[in-house]
Amino acid sequence: MLSDVFRRWPAVAAATVLTFAGIASPAWAQTTKSLPSPESVFGFPVGADYKLFTYDQSIDYFKRLAAASNRIRLITVGKTSFGKPWTAAIISSPANLARLDQIRAVNMRLAHPQGLTDSAARRLAAQGRAIVDISGGLHASEIAGSQQDIVVNWCRARDASPGQPVPPMELYQKYVGHDNNRDSYMLNVIESRVIQRTWREWEPDIIYVQHQSSPFPTRIWLPPFADPVGLRVPPIMAREVNAIGTRIAEELDGNGQPGAVSQLETYDAWYPGYIDYMPMYQNIAAWWTETQGGNCATPRTTTVDSLPPAYRDLRPTSLYVSPWAEGKWGLRDAVDYMVTADLATLNYAAKFKSELLYNRRATRSHNSVRVRRTRTSFRRISTTPWLPPSCSSAWRSWECA
Repeated sequence: MLSDVFRRWPAVAAATVLTFAGIASPAWAQTTKSLPSPESVFGFPVGADYKLFTYDQSIDYFKRLAAASNRIRLITVGKTSFGKPWTAAIISSPANLARLDQIRAVNMRLAHPQGLTDSAARRLAAQGRAIVDISGGLHASEIAGSQQDIVVNWCRARDASPGQPVPPMELYQKYVGHDNNRDSYMLNVIESRVIQRTWREWEPDIIYVQHQSSPFPTRIWLPPFADPVGLRVPPIMAREVNAIGTRIAEELDGNGQPGAVSQLETYDAWYPGYIDYMPMYQNIAAWWTETQGGNCATPRTTTVDSLPPAYRDLRPTSLYVSPWAEGKWGLRDAVDYMVTADLATLNYAAKFKSELLYNRRATRSHNSVRVRRTRTSFRRISTTPWLPPSCSSAWRSWECA
């Protein structure tokens, strides 16, 4: 099943994973070769203390999975600012992979519903499959979701000379570093353009991006967001994200993984340029989560006495109902929390597939008509985007360096 594939490669870094959720078909029963384990490729389990693998190793593992399974297909969606190919893994049943063009066509029509009647939209939603985009590599220092060379090499240099100063880590986006998550409406850097083009080619129904900065001592932060939230975000999309975040927290508690928290004052959704929130304005349920700890796969042990004073009584609150108490926390724990969140998201998409697809049409139709009837239009000043000197026509292929 799809979950079996996910459990084989948690935290392996392809840029993006596109999955298709819907009603299971008999095609799941088709035979698949024995899948290679991560240990057979990396030489250690994913999430092992003090152990990291490189980008090339992770891509090699994906290639081995694709060679061994009829449920995964790899595509190249562009190149990074460093000139590396950008790989996405498409995971679904063999039957769905055989009709990708049809699935894409349904999503494109629902995402761009001009002239589409309500009855036709409902028929398409029933026929289609929810496309779920799960990404773990936006910030290279957040290593449970992906492991990239700049951070891996820095960690290895640090661990090779304990106690000795290590030069600062170079920017893991060539020009803007950590602010690659602030560029979603300006599209200044190549990566932002590749992502937006890929989303427009597939029109996913869910976009979920994993980060790794949960406020201590919580283990994972997830929606609902803190206030203020995005102005004029479609209410249906916001409700979907809140429901999925709550569902993730429920599945974590069901798995004996405490410490999920929502809101706080840490993560609001006001800024429209977050690449993992801006799709809400395009009628896509989009959000991020923040899982505890990275730090070069170095484990950390805490006790109740070491918690911040406000958390030491372990009193549940309405949005932190299973407080984290104490114990060892390593990279594998973060990986496991992320995998649970992935599967909870996919479970939701499969169960509410028709609603997710139909809501793309309903939200866009109702919102766009209302906005255009009640607000002053902005005049287009220029139809030609500014291009760096080395680009011109190459910009339109999203590959200018």
